[in-house]
Amino acid sequence: MKPVLTLEPDTDPRAAIGIRVADALAEAVSHGPYAVMRTARSMSDEELRLGLDFVTSVLEVASSSARAMASVLAERPDSSSRPLVH
Repeated sequence: MKPVLTLEPDTDPRAAIGIRVADALAEAVSHGPYAVMRTARSMSDEELRLGLDFVTSVLEVASSSARAMASVLAERPDSSSRPLVH
């Protein structure tokens, strides 16, 4: 059973819409590419734009985090002997 998506009470309403859009599309992924497209087509232009804004922010954070983690691992003297977890 999928957990219920809950947001902080002070979450910006536009951000909340973007989060819900991304969550709905992520849920549809498990049902295949046609389900994702069907879900996306059921959304308004505004919902899609807000979803894109949210996903863009998440990707920027993930990219920065990945660079930081890779840099720290490269700095560590014994990092080459440790297996990488993917």
